[in-house]
Amino acid sequence: MANGSSPYLQHLPEAFRAPRPDGQPPFLADFLKIFEALLAGREDALELGVEGIEHIVERFPEVIDPVLAPLDSPAAPLRSEFLDYLASWAALTLDQNWDLAKKREWTRRIMPLYKRRGTRDGLQDYLTTFVGDQVLIIEPDGGITLGVDNTTVGVDMFVADAPAYFFRVRITYGFPPNPFDYGVWNNLIAGTRAIVNLEKPAHTYYQLDARAPGIIINERSTINVDTLIWENTIF
Repeated sequence: MANGSSPYLQHLPEAFRAPRPDGQPPFLADFLKIFEALLAGREDALELGVEGIEHIVERFPEVIDPVLAPLDSPAAPLRSEFLDYLASWAALTLDQNWDLAKKREWTRRIMPLYKRRGTRDGLQDYLTTFVGDQVLIIEPDGGITLGVDNTTVGVDMFVADAPAYFFRVRITYGFPPNPFDYGVWNNLIAGTRAIVNLEKPAHTYYQLDARAPGIIINERSTINVDTLIWENTIF
């Protein structure tokens, strides 16, 4: 330990602060340095890797920030068990297949999204953030509504008022010049359906309108594996 008595010594009765007969500081002058290092921190203890509890508590606001949540170790730069624990505070279970950046983004935005739960804008933001901007929430208007193209009665056109509590979820993916990947396509559909089913108001219902290019042929093509032969899919 560094030279000098621990400042904790001044809080003890005089009998414990008195020097020893040989003039040396009392035994507790050095012994209390251990508790000082553990509680308040000491520079000489930091050199040995011992950090005071007070310093740890001071950094706690940083630790609970999802962007700054500590990693498990330098050897595991993509893992943070504390981030998973932090997400559980908001009843959020993180998919372990996501990268660390996406986990942090989920955890950071989940509480503001909860405040808008049950609204169209809230659901749209939820899907945009965690699925992508390929997904659009559409609430049909009343009266006569015509689609921009490929108008279909009951799909893009309503002759009378639109159904109550109904909305449409449109997924558009893979149109040129953007590449098409069948695995991403399936994940988009599955992820969108899972989020909408979880977040939509219980009394509402929806139609999933998944739109992809008409024909995609790869070097080795298998229908329903890496090849599509339709344009729009209504679920």
